[in-house]
Amino acid sequence: MSGPYDNPRLRPSMQEFLEIEGRQRLYACWDRVFVHTEDTKSAFLALQDCMNAAPNTKPRGVVIVGDSDTGKSRTMTAFRDANRPRPDPENEYAEHPVLYVKAPDDPNPVVFLKKLLDELNYPLNYNAQPADVRSHTVRMLRNCGVGTVMIDEFRDIGNERMSAKLIDFFVFLKNLINEVERPFVVGGTRSVVDMVASDPQLAGRLDQKIELRSFKIAQFVKVLLAFELMLPLRNASNFRDDERLIQELFTLSSGYIGRLNVLLHDACQVAIESGEERITLSTIDRVRGRSITPFGRVA
Repeated sequence: MSGPYDNPRLRPSMQEFLEIEGRQRLYACWDRVFVHTEDTKSAFLALQDCMNAAPNTKPRGVVIVGDSDTGKSRTMTAFRDANRPRPDPENEYAEHPVLYVKAPDDPNPVVFLKKLLDELNYPLNYNAQPADVRSHTVRMLRNCGVGTVMIDEFRDIGNERMSAKLIDFFVFLKNLINEVERPFVVGGTRSVVDMVASDPQLAGRLDQKIELRSFKIAQFVKVLLAFELMLPLRNASNFRDDERLIQELFTLSSGYIGRLNVLLHDACQVAIESGEERITLSTIDRVRGRSITPFGRVA
């Protein structure tokens, strides 16, 4: 690298991107910016237990809940990214330790099964009967060694309204979990807990809850300092030395990690394009007018 750059605390995995000019730098690496919290560490442990569990006809899954912007989706996708598909020399199918899908808007079993097949890269290219779609999906989940299936934004599947169609979908999902003998994980806002609890059979297969929460100031400072190690800037921002900057970031983000992620992303844009290559209070002043909540979609 040509440098010289004055950001010695930046993680080595992010150093390689410092040569990239302009916004392209953020395009190239922002998806790698993930900071663990106490809650996400608990979530990762629960997800690892699901992924590595022995086959069971009544597997124990997990519900990950939290308010918007507490990092639910980012936690689930980070776990998926840490457990990418890998070739199996003794199997014609790649092994998929983790499968991540968004819940369909409509509680339709066939639509959901096709989502799973698309994620496995084995879609059905003909108009199969529902029973054939199901049997093919179960076979592929087994052939690909899927450890756990994560369903994000679970509340959207019924728009928070119980209906006969949604109840039937819950029965289908419970039976699918039994058939593949793998734990499932669902994520969403707190209303998801009530949805799952409405069906005792499904609740028995999603019986552990992990809640992601916003931060108090002491927790926030630890998270912010961890973020600093990941921000692809050529100069150190030294958040620790500026209490006013810390307080401003806490106020603007309200202690929500999703909002902080967006705020820091926008601040990095300003820092890179201005040539200052670090985040200061004046940098935050330049992004203060941007609406944090609508853009803070790292849920």
